[in-house]
Amino acid sequence: MNVVLNVPVIDMTTQELVSSALSKFRAGDTISTRAAIEAIRRISPACEDSDDDLVELIVMAAIGKTMGVVFDHRSH
Repeated sequence: MNVVLNVPVIDMTTQELVSSALSKFRAGDTISTRAAIEAIRRISPACEDSDDDLVELIVMAAIGKTMGVVFDHRSH
């Protein structure tokens, strides 16, 4: 007899991914857009959102938590 367990796959929304990436920071901290994007891509390699879309969400989340943002995702 074969038993198949139905394990739900948890797909995080993009906002949840951003929240997770920023969860290690506190109010007053400065967030690097490059580091945040890299963290999001590590958490969810299948995330299809563009870097610009992610930056928009990162900025909105960071401002809401009174964090600073360094826009370094396009520098090499």
